Amino acid sequence: MNVAKKVTYVALLTTALMAGSTQAAERGFYLGGSVGQTTVDMDAGDFGYRGNSDFKIDDDDVGWKAYVGYNYLPWLGFEGGYVDFGSVSSNFNQDRAKVDLSGWEGFVVGKLPIGPVDLFAKAGVIGLKAELDTNNFGSEDDNDTQFAYGVGVVYNLGHWGFRAEAQGYDDNEIDDFYFLSAGVTYRFGGAKAAPVAAAAPVAAVCADTDNDGVCDSEDICPSTPSGNRVDNVGCNCDYVLMLEFALDSAELSMNDRARLDQLVPVLTNPKDTSIAGVIDGYTDTTGDAGYNMGLSQRRAESVDNYLHSRGIAKGRFIPHGYGEANPVASNNTPDGRAQNRRIELRRTDCGVR
Repeated sequence: MNVAKKVTYVALLTTALMAGSTQAAERGFYLGGSVGQTTVDMDAGDFGYRGNSDFKIDDDDVGWKAYVGYNYLPWLGFEGGYVDFGSVSSNFNQDRAKVDLSGWEGFVVGKLPIGPVDLFAKAGVIGLKAELDTNNFGSEDDNDTQFAYGVGVVYNLGHWGFRAEAQGYDDNEIDDFYFLSAGVTYRFGGAKAAPVAAAAPVAAVCADTDNDGVCDSEDICPSTPSGNRVDNVGCNCDYVLMLEFALDSAELSMNDRARLDQLVPVLTNPKDTSIAGVIDGYTDTTGDAGYNMGLSQRRAESVDNYLHSRGIAKGRFIPHGYGEANPVASNNTPDGRAQNRRIELRRTDCGVR
């Protein structure tokens, strides 16, 4: 093997190792077998021949090999195996030499995956055994360790791969000894496959008249303003109902009863039985503060009793009187005092989606 060929192989190996670091091949074990052609053009003396120093063996034969490998890193692995190169022979004048070649070899392998194809380059050694048979000097065995190198390609199809490669062997700069082969490999573990893009989730499309994020088919409060915080059936989570009372009275007006009646279909709907809250009663500052505290409690209980009479279970809304506390308007004017004589019915337990 000449120097130019050696440089070419080393360059290919270096390129594969560097490029492989950015693209991951499959980790794990693999094994395989190949058949191919052995070509030898070497001095017969390299195989133990003791005759004419000009005698060369220049021949080819069919060989085979079996190997096992492991990808230690995504782009770097090790491979070893046994090769039977077959027999090569040559005649020179009256000399005849036949050599049976075989050996155990080991490599460091760098890989560059391109889709289903892996390009690879490798470098290592072979323990070469040459069984020499000559007509003049009898038989002799010779064992030698030589530099080994190769390049190739594997086409992956599931766990299986179809492989072609060229390997060379050399212990000096002038001889040629190489093996061209093709075969199959089997990869253990996950089979190499092209990535499949995940399907984008498809958003559900439904009619939503009030744009509150709840489909009309599930919305039991179909007129909730867009942007309001709603529960899982579209009812306003921040709902507050204000009812006003006459001076020194806890009796609901016809108008207040009508407003409460509007809540009954929602509160009795089986789709949303979790609506609950508080009924807060208030008074203005007219009269004694202690008396007003009791009056505000009676106002709150009046609302709770009315809802109960319309089918709303006791305990869903808790009545509580606060007397003159928390005025919403001035108690110095008749209009302000009327606003302060009130009930605030508020949701406090909202199943927010």
